Amino acid sequence: MSVDRKVLAFIKENPGATPREIADALGIPYSSARSAILRLREAGYLIRSSKGGYIVRSALPSGLDEELSGIPSKESAGSSELRELTKGLRELREIVEDLRGRVERLEHEINILKAGLKPRERVERKPSSKKGLIEVLEERGAIKASEAVKLAGGSLDPYVRSGKVILIGSLVVSPEFLNTFKKKFPLKVSEVGRLTQPEKELLDIMIREGIVYLHGGREYRIIE
Repeated sequence: MSVDRKVLAFIKENPGATPREIADALGIPYSSARSAILRLREAGYLIRSSKGGYIVRSALPSGLDEELSGIPSKESAGSSELRELTKGLRELREIVEDLRGRVERLEHEINILKAGLKPRERVERKPSSKKGLIEVLEERGAIKASEAVKLAGGSLDPYVRSGKVILIGSLVVSPEFLNTFKKKFPLKVSEVGRLTQPEKELLDIMIREGIVYLHGGREYRIIE
């Protein structure tokens, strides 16, 4: 049987078949299926389906319909496996196309991320602005010993021995801050409220350490 008649017989049994389905089912090249369909359409045997694919005209030339009716369909010819294979190939192509689309989207997103990272790579790191113990004391005058230990890197001994800092109870103060504070004594009770917070903390520590005492209930004095 010629290719044209095979194609016509297949479409008669499978209305709406596409050239690709015909080629896969009959085991012929796609181009051969397309050429056969073109010749059959020109001869008036086929028309295009509204849903795509092709169908056989309702009225075929005398004798041809009977001839085609006697041709076993692909199902009756025991080619159900071929139909399943064709369906599997079609689904596989759809999966491949879907994966291709996903890969293209991922590549696009990766390019966007790379473009967003480039400006960051050009940003220069700024030098650390972390201040040392002496700098902090110059600004605040007095800080808690626990904070001073962290700023000193774990030990205050080198700073205390060198006279750079003075340890009074749980406070670490700079010599300049302590000397300036001592000049305010004798300190009247009514003036305590005007002291800065570090000065108030230092006053409380000095009272607890017995360095400062309240005289006559009216003023604080330093025990030298």
